This record gives sequence, C-alpha cells and structure tokens, in this order.
Amino acid sequence: MGAPVYAVDDPADLDVEKAAFELFPLLVGTDNSVLRREYGSALADIIGGPGAFRKYVVGNTGDLALCRARLLERFRDNVRLLVAKTWVDGKDEVGKSEALALLDSFVGMVDAGDYPNAVPAFAGLARAVASLLFGDEADDPLFIDYVFRIDPRLGIFYWYVDRLREQERADPELAMLELLIGVYALASF
Repeated sequence: MGAPVYAVDDPADLDVEKAAFELFPLLVGTDNSVLRREYGSALADIIGGPGAFRKYVVGNTGDLALCRARLLERFRDNVRLLVAKTWVDGKDEVGKSEALALLDSFVGMVDAGDYPNAVPAFAGLARAVASLLFGDEADDPLFIDYVFRIDPRLGIFYWYVDRLREQERADPELAMLELLIGVYALASF
C-alpha cells in the first residue's frame, strides 16, 4: 500500500485531515456499537465542529430522538437558506429546485427510518449543493483538492461524502450514524 496523499500543506490542517482519513475506515470497519459511536463522534467533531455531536448518539431514546429531530430541522433550514442565497443564472434555477426536491426526499427517508437508502440520497443532495456553490468545478475530478484549498473542513466534508458514495450498502445502524455525521456537518457550517 502506498503512502496516502493529502490535499493540504499546513501542519494543523494536515493533522486534521489525517485524523479524518484514519477514522473513517475504523468507523465502517467495526460492528461494535460503542466503537462506532466513539469513532463517529470523533469524525463529526473534525468535520462539523468539536464537542457537540455526542448528544446525538449517547443518551436515552427519548432525548436522542428529540435532539436528532432538532438537528434534522436545523439541517433542513440551513440547506434551504444556502440554496436560496445561491446566485445562479436563470437557466440554472432548475438546479435550485432539484436541490430542494432532493432535500425533501432525503428528510422524508430519514423521518421514515430508511437510513440505508438515505445515504445515497444524502450524497446526491451534497453534490447538488456543491454544484450550486461551485458550478462546474463540482464535477471536476480534482474538486476535492480544490475545496481542501478553499476550506479544509469543507474539503473533509466532501471527501466524506465521496466515501459514502463509494461504499457498499451500510447496515441501518451504521447508515444512521453516517447520516448524523453528514447532517451535523452541514448544519454546523
């Protein structure tokens, strides 16, 4: 196996990037619920902001459901706001409508507990948002490198989305955790 290639040069950003690259395989490589929550919390803290993710994965069932519902609502509001504030040419207004339709579909899947199918829907939504933000750059094979240079945390988020897109269908528990990480990240930007 060759040495990993990193997108950033700044030592602090590089450590964060390395940590994300090391945590994801640990997260998807275990079926131990405790380890999944720990790895997921660490990864979410890197992508979305430190310290606040654990309340979505540790606690009693009622509190978790309430916290997760509030997170999903904040996520929905942030994505809607982001899409609304995105300037596009008139011909690209369809992209905004499609992104909002993807958002509604994704939220419906999560509300229904269809987490394994919601993972590819989330990846599609994230890609649609990237297209609105970055235009044709989002389709470039070097898009991740480009985003890492702009904002390393956003670069890690889109790297994460690519990992989700490439993975096999996840079991419901893992899929829910992966979605919580992604939703938390976008709700935190």
